[in-house]
Amino acid sequence: MYEKPDKIIPAIYGGIIIGIISSVPFLNLINCLCCAGIMGGGVLAVFFYKQNFTPDTQPFSKGDCLTVGVFAGIVGALVGTVLDVVFLMTFGNVVGQFVLDNIQNMDIDIPEESLEAIKQVFQETASIYSVMFSLISSLILNSIFGLLGGLIGYNIFKPKQTMVQPPYEQNV
Repeated sequence: MYEKPDKIIPAIYGGIIIGIISSVPFLNLINCLCCAGIMGGGVLAVFFYKQNFTPDTQPFSKGDCLTVGVFAGIVGALVGTVLDVVFLMTFGNVVGQFVLDNIQNMDIDIPEESLEAIKQVFQETASIYSVMFSLISSLILNSIFGLLGGLIGYNIFKPKQTMVQPPYEQNV
């Protein structure tokens, strides 16, 4: 039997998917559904990990899939933070401006102080402190939900168990 394949490359693939889903404006709304984008990246990391197995390789375990999911979450947090900064510096706060435009076009009475506070929040640029806070919170959350995605991926892609039927006995 051969050893199990490397877990890092599938985790990088899954992490890149997590980072893209978490950072692209409006696509990142997928994560409003119980962090579905992060868990989906963990599931895909397990799928990529499974593709490296041959019939001669010992089957992967639940622990292997959890490890791949956590690694994918960590890579996703790093990639997502870098992409967040790139998108913010390139395009500005697109989602914030969209929300602000919709609030201003609604026929509701919002106190002027509240509207100014909302504008100020959406117009702030990324500081080193906000980027570090975002990275640390992403590392924690992406690791947890990547782990859950790895567990889901294990249950989807686990090797099928073959049931051995006892021989039929005839009473004579």
